[in-house]
Amino acid sequence: MKNIFRILLAALILVGAVIPGKAEMYKYEQQGKGQRAQTAAGCTPSSSFEWLDINNVRTRINSGGDMWWDLPAGTGSKYFIPANGSATSLFAGSLWIAGVDVNNQLKCAALRFRQVGNDYYTGPLTVDGMASITPETCARWDKIFKITRAEVDQFLMDYQNGNTSDIPSIIKNWPATRAAEDPDGIAYYLAPFYDADGDGEYVPENGDYPYYDISNELCHTKIPTMEEEVYGTMHGSILADQVLKGDQTLWWIFNDKGASHTESGGQAIGIEVRAQAFAFATNDEINNMTFYSYEIINRSTYTLTGTYFSPWTDVDLGYGWDDYVGCDVARGLGYGYNGSAVDGSGEPEAYGAQPPAIGIDFFQGPYMDADGIDNPKYTFEQVFDHVDPATGDSIFVNDSTTALQVVDESINGVNFGNGIIDDERFGMRRFVYHNNSSADNGDPSTAPQYYNYLRGIWKNGAKMRYGGNAFTGNDVVGPECDFMFPGDSDPWNWGTQGTPPNGGYNTDGLYWSEEQCQNAPNDRRFMQSAGPFTLEPGAVNYITFGVPWARATSGGAWASVELLRVVDDKCQALFDNCFKVIDGPNAPDLTIRELDQELIIYLSNTAISNNYKEGYVEVDPEIPTSIVTAVEVVYDSIHATLDNGNDTVFLVPVANHSIEMECDRQYRFEGYKVYQLANGEVGADELNNTDKARLVFQCDIRNNVGRIMNYEFDESLQANVPKLKVNGGDAGVTHSFVITEDKFAQGDNPNLVNHKTYYFMAVAYAYNNYLPYSQEPGVENGLLGQKKPYLEGRKNIQVYSAVPHKTINGTVLNATYGDKPAITRLVGVGNGGNELELSQETIDEIMSKPLANDSTNRFGNPNYPIAYHPTYEAGYGPIDVKIVDPLNVKSHRYELWFGDMSEV
Repeated sequence: MKNIFRILLAALILVGAVIPGKAEMYKYEQQGKGQRAQTAAGCTPSSSFEWLDINNVRTRINSGGDMWWDLPAGTGSKYFIPANGSATSLFAGSLWIAGVDVNNQLKCAALRFRQVGNDYYTGPLTVDGMASITPETCARWDKIFKITRAEVDQFLMDYQNGNTSDIPSIIKNWPATRAAEDPDGIAYYLAPFYDADGDGEYVPENGDYPYYDISNELCHTKIPTMEEEVYGTMHGSILADQVLKGDQTLWWIFNDKGASHTESGGQAIGIEVRAQAFAFATNDEINNMTFYSYEIINRSTYTLTGTYFSPWTDVDLGYGWDDYVGCDVARGLGYGYNGSAVDGSGEPEAYGAQPPAIGIDFFQGPYMDADGIDNPKYTFEQVFDHVDPATGDSIFVNDSTTALQVVDESINGVNFGNGIIDDERFGMRRFVYHNNSSADNGDPSTAPQYYNYLRGIWKNGAKMRYGGNAFTGNDVVGPECDFMFPGDSDPWNWGTQGTPPNGGYNTDGLYWSEEQCQNAPNDRRFMQSAGPFTLEPGAVNYITFGVPWARATSGGAWASVELLRVVDDKCQALFDNCFKVIDGPNAPDLTIRELDQELIIYLSNTAISNNYKEGYVEVDPEIPTSIVTAVEVVYDSIHATLDNGNDTVFLVPVANHSIEMECDRQYRFEGYKVYQLANGEVGADELNNTDKARLVFQCDIRNNVGRIMNYEFDESLQANVPKLKVNGGDAGVTHSFVITEDKFAQGDNPNLVNHKTYYFMAVAYAYNNYLPYSQEPGVENGLLGQKKPYLEGRKNIQVYSAVPHKTINGTVLNATYGDKPAITRLVGVGNGGNELELSQETIDEIMSKPLANDSTNRFGNPNYPIAYHPTYEAGYGPIDVKIVDPLNVKSHRYELWFGDMSEV
């Protein structure tokens, strides 16, 4: 029985980069605005934070509803890509929510930089309709809970082995239920947990654990009722939204009722937000991504209409004052990129030449208002020939305005056409930018201005218009628009309600982008709002988004945007699969022995590795269970007499039988690869770039599998093309090797240099080839075959460093790596499959003995010329032994025995 207590939402995150003089932006808003008085709750703003840092992104998450920066008293952006570098890609982010109550009173919760106050506070609200909280509860919940999937996996392994005496503190103290120190008025169930015994309590000693969907069984399952979702046990299946995700996860709670809204000045709503930020450590583009999800619960008794939710992002891409922004309408993607070919002027946070692009992919927003039907999913191509969602009748639409009414939110929303009534969710319904300024297209400072931005309206009340900067100037050609700078991503003019833009836009390759309009780059911020919808008391909504990142190797700043779109498709695919990725074999741990101009590297796997003792096996759910390779026709014979009187037999097909082949769905460990890195900032996704990483070691199982090719889709060729993934030696697995040369050395001398730091990274890979893939004509079932027999593991991939140097403290080496000792055989027979060569001493011993006269009893004659304990030349004995750690070699005699010792 699978139970979950307390539903959690996915967390939301927004970012910005550090720039010199960034603090100056606060000054204009502080003048004359003052500090608003706090309410009776009297909570103080949060101060705690945690780092999301498991992959090539290292970013700070604050517990008070904002993230990616270190608060006004700090230095600025803390969204580092690469994780070990100083360049940053985002500055700050938060959640904006606003709507109107039955008395036409605006309620708003929003946050940017806390420079004039705060709207969010930590902790859960009461569930009595008052949506209240005490300062003590705020203070007690000013924390973020940081956990990894590996910790839970290890706990489950220990529990299955009967070990419950050493439970990790994060699992033991997981905030699954209300603590004794919490007031009774808050919800009993808080952070999601798996209730192994179904008793409704969180007791790790009974096998309960923080709820990761271990087997991915919750993905694409039926939605529970609201009563089940909020108040009780999940029966059957539950939403995958509600469980923890990622290899590393941060989970926390904040609200908008802890004190007055001194940031936006808006009236409090009474929302409780259960958030998580998470990331995956992989060897592809996902290694440069982070993800966020919010569960937003309306704890008040107010119904809000015209409600909008939005993630807000200050996208300082490196140096913050030279940026452009834009959006991809179909993908629900907002992005920032550099407005010049070179980012910054050498600042620590700047990327320099060929800068990257970064995006916010709005996966899913709040639920749309119910209309009693399962609204269908349409794409741009389907808008002119479709089925009416209300009647089911086929309709040919020849009016783009009518077509837009049909397509509407389904373009980038979710849950359309899935067979479930009224579970449709908004995607990105507005994309709006604003500048770091006090102008009418600059930062908002009052609740109505925040609400206007959520609805696509400038601070002065003017609707945003197509073209130019969407605000003022001759390039603003109109009409009114919902999506700024969509480029070529809105061919059906969805953002202008079907009205073609004036001024020749969207024709002859002329599309609206900042680059096309030659806008002046600036410090841009943007938001992606979803709405309008009705927010009912007790309603639970979710916002989930990902942050893809891409850096093209050439082609300028816009080339990084084009690559970002490709990368974002992988980001979206991960969301579509409920954030489940096939792991592959864990990378081995590297231990490095530092010697004089030499490094010895050892590979090992701990007991908690999924490749312990090279035993990795994993089912790929994408591989079919079986495939039809042929169809066998069964005939029956019918006897008949023809008109001419002759008897004949007709064969009549009576049945077809499909001949199926069972597919091997398991990937199995195949080998290791170790790379030298150009520097410590190289990520796992860059191992195929020879400017960044070069192979120094490879080994694989001896199983007649050497070269492995994957077939990958090539955009330029529009076809699957083979790509060499490994040129294996097929010579067996070894666990140590020596390095004496620098793969990145300049000049004629490639030797390692003492006291210089070298960097390395290892990966393990697996193999599955259930049916060879082929595009050649005449190859039967070739197109049904395995396109990706090579699978590289994504976990435990780390950067290792080592510094060669001479031995210290007078240590004298008694051997070198690879030396093989002389072997003396005490008992036994055979050569172990090795070439044997006796030592000269043993040869002399044999030759010193005379030949026996009695040929029938030679072995009993002590003078027969035989050496009973022969010694072999080093490296030519019946067993293969070599030195792998010269520092641990001592002058000593070792004995090695095989077989049953009782017979010796």
